[in-house]
Amino acid sequence: MRDQIKDLYVGVDVGGTKIQASLITGTGSVLASNRRSTPRDCPSEVTIDVIEESIHELLMLQNYSADQLEGIGIAVPGVVRADNGYVVVTPNMNLSEVDLGRIMGERLGGVRVAVGNDCNLGTLGECWLGSGRFANTAVGIFVGTGIGAGIVNERRLFLGAGQVAGEIGHIVLQIPCESWQEQLRIKKSNRKQISQTIHAKKSVKTKKTKPITNRLGLVQCGCGNYGCFESIASRSAIERYIREAVACGAKSSITALNGGKLDVIKSGAIAKALKGGDEVVNVIVRYAAEVIGYACLTVQHLIDPDVILLGGGVIEACQKHMMPVIEAVLKSDNLKSATDSRRVLVSSLGDSAVVLGAVALVKGGGTSDVDRVGESMPKYSHLLMLADDVIHIDDIAYMSDFLLLPDGEIKARTKIPKKNPNGFRLKDIENAVQGGTDLLVLATPEADKIVLSEKCNAYLHRRGIDYRITKLKDAVQLYNNCNGRRAAVFHFGEK
Repeated sequence: MRDQIKDLYVGVDVGGTKIQASLITGTGSVLASNRRSTPRDCPSEVTIDVIEESIHELLMLQNYSADQLEGIGIAVPGVVRADNGYVVVTPNMNLSEVDLGRIMGERLGGVRVAVGNDCNLGTLGECWLGSGRFANTAVGIFVGTGIGAGIVNERRLFLGAGQVAGEIGHIVLQIPCESWQEQLRIKKSNRKQISQTIHAKKSVKTKKTKPITNRLGLVQCGCGNYGCFESIASRSAIERYIREAVACGAKSSITALNGGKLDVIKSGAIAKALKGGDEVVNVIVRYAAEVIGYACLTVQHLIDPDVILLGGGVIEACQKHMMPVIEAVLKSDNLKSATDSRRVLVSSLGDSAVVLGAVALVKGGGTSDVDRVGESMPKYSHLLMLADDVIHIDDIAYMSDFLLLPDGEIKARTKIPKKNPNGFRLKDIENAVQGGTDLLVLATPEADKIVLSEKCNAYLHRRGIDYRITKLKDAVQLYNNCNGRRAAVFHFGEK
């Protein structure tokens, strides 16, 4: 039987394709997670049943029960009333007009439940423990099947008058109207008809491979409008471009990489095509990245946040190719600011961002206030080095390589770089910082000779993570003296 933890929460991410439930401590350590497929074409009660079952299953496997929880946070892709967890509408699933907060509270024995929009909570999670942890103002943009966003202002979620702020996927980036010169040429009798065609919002049944377009060739977004950000830079848009290119005879490896079909193209297949140098996919992804860059530029001019946070499946899978393009667009801005403090960063928390944000919501009393979540820290062990090449942690001596994770857990280091055995792999760094950290300590006997690779530097820089490369003795002191969340990779050298 595991030691029972008192300050314990469950975060649930209810997505269009999967439901993820995670058991999380009050300090933000993810203890365990499970996933289930989201039911399709069914009554809302079926989806509610699956949410409840996923929570019970998670708790049972970890030897806990719902009455031991401090609260449950649930994220859904839709409009939610922040005060009571009532789901107003979920456009792409079946939870519209469902009093989810009350229902789940009753089903789970009266435990406190908070419900919020998934992109809002992803941004909240990043501002609690991830790349936005030092930001006073932040905008999180999540690029997946669609494009959503969350806005944090003065360390608090900004929801707007109708609690729908952050619908960045539906800002119009392609203006759906004729130029004034063209309009002058149009006969007065035809103007009304053309205007109605351009701005029509009625959905027309059509095959997925033949999207609805207006007279100017702009694709109709799922919201019914034309020229939306989501319709030209989401994964759905990237899929559409690839299908169009292949249908026109362009040669691409993507069909084979995606199992011979192109109706739904997975982000992983797109990433593999990029890695393999597929020209069609590279050009299309670069175009989407440019659009995202200009959307970020628009956000920067409108809100001027400390940081823009980029996440979602497309960014996670394709960031190595997309981030340099996005950064270049922002650097090309000719409208200078008073300071150079603004940054665009990649999500540090990945799949955990939304569930951590859901926990932050319920932990903060449903207030969406990052600071109210508190500065609670994991309990970090004190490191001792009583002899060369031996580090003592909680009366246990360590003489071989290990990682210290942001939640204080100790994990063995499984591989050492062959070309530079005293150096550090990107995989070491990725494993060490998962879960949010302020400082990464990289300890090695040859610290004065080690320089991180360009990939490692870019990974840390794009997540706003500070790091130090130092010798073992100095690393112990640096780790012990850190006041924030910390992580470390210890390398003892060749024996």
